[in-house]
Amino acid sequence: MRPTVRIEQSGDGMKKIRKHLHDVSVEVGILRGKYKAEGDEPARYVAQVAAQNEYGHGRIPSRPFMRNSLRKHKKDIRKGLRRVAQSETRAKPPRGQMMRLGMAAQNWVRREITDLRTPPNAPMTIAKKRSSNPLIDTGRMRQEIQFRVMNRSGQTI
Repeated sequence: MRPTVRIEQSGDGMKKIRKHLHDVSVEVGILRGKYKAEGDEPARYVAQVAAQNEYGHGRIPSRPFMRNSLRKHKKDIRKGLRRVAQSETRAKPPRGQMMRLGMAAQNWVRREITDLRTPPNAPMTIAKKRSSNPLIDTGRMRQEIQFRVMNRSGQTI
C-alpha cells in the first residue's frame, strides 16, 4: 500500500489544480530502482525494513514516518500543488515547482525518521544499537528516502 495525497478541498481553484496536475506526479520514498545493495544486504532489504516500520510487522510496532510526514505537511503540499498549477497556467513547465515540492517532501520524511521517538525500542534493541532512536540504526533508511518527478507515461523528468 502506497501513501497518497488526496485533495479534498473543492472550488474552481482546486479544479484548475487537478486539471493541471494530471500530466505530472512526484513520488517520495524508497524508490524502486534507486537503491543499491551494500555488502551482503540485498537492495530490497531497506524497503522491506521501512515498510515493516511504517505499518508494523510481528513484534515490530507501527512507526508511521511517511504517513506522519504527509499529515503534518498537508497545507504545505497544497501550497506546492497550487504553485505547480499557477506555473502551468502561465505556460511554464511544472517540472521546477514539482522538483521543489519533491525535495521538500523528501526532507520532511527524513526529518520525521530522525525525530520520531514513539513507540520506543525495546531495552534489548537499545543496547544492541546503542541508540534509543527507533528508526535509525545505520542511517541508511533515512538516506534512501528520495523523490522523483514523473510524467504521465511514468518516465522520470
